[in-house]
Amino acid sequence: SCSVRDQKLKMTDAATPVAEPERMRQGDVAMELRHPLPTNPALLAISNYFGINRRGSTFATEIRAGITTFLTMSYVLAVNSRIISESGGPCECPAATIDDPACVFYDPEYAQCVEEFRREMVTVTALSAMVGCFLMGFGANLPLALAPGMGMNAYFTYDVVGFHGTGNVKWDVAMAAIFIEGLIFVFLTITGLRKMLVYYLPECIKTAMTGGIGLFLAHLGLQTAEGIGLVVADIATAITLGGCPEANRTYAMYDGLSADAYTCDNYPGSKMTSATTYLGIITVILIGVLLKRNIKGAIILGVAFACIISWFKNSKVSYFEDDVYAAGGGDGLSGGEYRWRYFKQVVKLETLEMSAGQMNFSSGSASLATALITFLYVDLLDTTGTLIAMTKFAGLMDEDGHFENENYAFLVDGSATTIGACLGSSPVTTFIESGSGIEEGGRTGLTALVCGVLYFISIFFAPILASLPPWSTGPALIVVGSMMMKAVTTIEWGDYGQAIPSFLCIVLMPLTYSIAYGIIGGILSYVLINGLDWCIDFAMGRAKFPEFEWQDGMPVPKQDRASNSSSDTPEAETKADAKIDGSESVAPMAPMGVPPGMPPHMMPPMGQPGQMPMMPGQMPAQPYMAPAMNTLAGGPPAPGMNTQFVYPMGQSADPAFMPMAGQPQMQHQGMA
Repeated sequence: SCSVRDQKLKMTDAATPVAEPERMRQGDVAMELRHPLPTNPALLAISNYFGINRRGSTFATEIRAGITTFLTMSYVLAVNSRIISESGGPCECPAATIDDPACVFYDPEYAQCVEEFRREMVTVTALSAMVGCFLMGFGANLPLALAPGMGMNAYFTYDVVGFHGTGNVKWDVAMAAIFIEGLIFVFLTITGLRKMLVYYLPECIKTAMTGGIGLFLAHLGLQTAEGIGLVVADIATAITLGGCPEANRTYAMYDGLSADAYTCDNYPGSKMTSATTYLGIITVILIGVLLKRNIKGAIILGVAFACIISWFKNSKVSYFEDDVYAAGGGDGLSGGEYRWRYFKQVVKLETLEMSAGQMNFSSGSASLATALITFLYVDLLDTTGTLIAMTKFAGLMDEDGHFENENYAFLVDGSATTIGACLGSSPVTTFIESGSGIEEGGRTGLTALVCGVLYFISIFFAPILASLPPWSTGPALIVVGSMMMKAVTTIEWGDYGQAIPSFLCIVLMPLTYSIAYGIIGGILSYVLINGLDWCIDFAMGRAKFPEFEWQDGMPVPKQDRASNSSSDTPEAETKADAKIDGSESVAPMAPMGVPPGMPPHMMPPMGQPGQMPMMPGQMPAQPYMAPAMNTLAGGPPAPGMNTQFVYPMGQSADPAFMPMAGQPQMQHQGMA
C-alpha cells in the first residue's frame, strides 16, 4: 500500500518534490511522510527540525492549531491576573491604617495598589506562558501549551497567602516555595523517579485520564467563569441547570467574600433566559456543523463568531455591560465600564516592578512546608495526567505508554514553574486546553511556538486579547471534551478491576475540580480492588509473587520485559522498516499452506482471482483462497469472484484446475 500511495503522490505534480517514506521512531510507532516537503530552504529546515511532515502535518495546520490553542486558553490572561491579585501581592496598607488588620478590606491606597498589581499580573501571566510554550516547542517538540495553572492559582491565593494576605504565608515566601517546587520537579525528572511513576501507572488509568480530562474540560466550558453558564451551583444538589442573566444570580459568600459560583434558585423562572448562554449554545452547534463538514479552523471560526458579537456595546451579549457580566472592576468603575476602558486602549505595556524577583527564602513554617508539598504533588500528578492524556489524544503515544521527548516535556514543566516564580507567577503547568489545538491538527512543537508568539504579542495587546468573553471560549472546551471521550472505548469495561478504577478516575476529575484527585482515586481503587483479589488467589494457591529484574534503572516484571523486548530487536526493527519503505513488495511472502518446494514466482498475487497452480501430483495442504481479504477473513466472496476457485479448508482442489505433468504452469499477474 505504501508503494501505491507513493506512486499516486509522484503523479500529482512532477515539479513538486515529493517526500519519500520516512520512518520516525516513537517507541514502536512508525509514521510516514504524508505531504510534499517545502522547497524553501528555511521552511525545509524548520520542517525537518520539528518533523512536521513525519507527523502528518503541515505548516498551515500547525499555525492554525497554535492560534486555536491560544484563543481557547487566552482567558487565563484575565482570570489568572484577577485571582493572583486578590492575594494582595506585595501590597501593604499605609502607615495610617497598617495597625488595623482589617485595613486590607477598606483602605483606598491598598485597593489602588492591588489594582496596579492586577494589571502587572497580566504581563506576568503572558510572559510565563510564553516562556513555557517556547520551551515545550523547542525542547520537547510537542503541541502543548503552558500557562499558570487554574486551580493552583486559587490554592495559592485563598489557602496559602489568603485573600489580601490574610493567610499564614506571606506572598514572597510562597513565591520561594513555588521556586523550590519547580527545582524538585526537575530533580525528580532527571533522576528517573518521575519516569517510574508513569511506567507503573495502570494502562486503564492512563486511558481514563484522557476521558476524565475531557469531562473536566466540558465541565469548565459549561460553567460561567470559563464557559457559557449552562451549569450553575445549587444549594441542594451542588450543580443544576442555569442560564440565568446577571440580574437573577445569587452569588455564594465565603467568610464574607463573594465567589464566582452562583445559583439561579432564587428566581425560578429565570433559568435558560440568559442571552450569553444561548450564544454559547449556538457557537457549540456552529463548531459542530463546521467540524462535520471538515471545515479547517472550525474552532477558531466559532470562537471568533461569538467574540466579535460580544464586543458590541448596548446588547444583551455585550462583554462590556454590567447587566450582562458584572465581574471585575477597578478605579471606581464597574466591571463592564472598566473592561471597556481597558479594551479601548488596544496597546498597553505593563512593568514588572511589583512582581519580578520577589522571593523570600529566610522564613519557614509548617504552613510553608505544607504548601510546598501540596504544590509538588498536585503539579506532578496534574502534569503527568495532562501530558499522558494530550499525547494519547494526539496519537503520539506508543503501545508501551511512552511518547517522544517525554523527559524533556517534564523538564520543561518544572523549569517553567521555576522561571514563573522568578517573574511572580503561581505554578506554570501544561494546559488541558491544548486539546483544542490538537483537534485542529497540531502535532509538533510548532503549535506551542505559535501559541508562545501570541502570548508575546499579548504583552503589548493585552487589552484586546484579555477581552475574550468566557461564553466565546467555553464552546471550544465543550467540543474538545467530547472529542477526548472516545479514548474510553479502549478500556475493558467487562473487567471490574479496570472498569471501577477507570470510572472513578473519570468522574472525580470534574466533580472534585482536580485532575490530581481523579488520578489518586483511580490509582487507590485499582490497587485495592486488584490487590485484594490477588491476595485471595494467593491464599488459595492460584497466584505467586512475580519475578522482577532491573531494566533502565527500574524493577520490571520479567513477563513485561519479554513482551516488550520483541519490538526492540534488530529483526523487529528491520521488519518494521521494510513495512514502511515498501521493500516487502520486492519478495512477496508465500501464503500459508503453499506446497513445499513451489517457486514463489508461480504464486498468484494476494487478492487476485485465479486458480492455484500446483506442482505435478501435489495436493494443497491448506488451499490458497483468493481473491479478496474479506474472503480470507471468513467474509463473503468479493463481487465478481468465481467461487469455484476458493477451496474449503481441508478439501482437495478440483482436479480440472490442477496442471498435469508436462503442461505449462499458469502464471498470474496483478497488483498486490
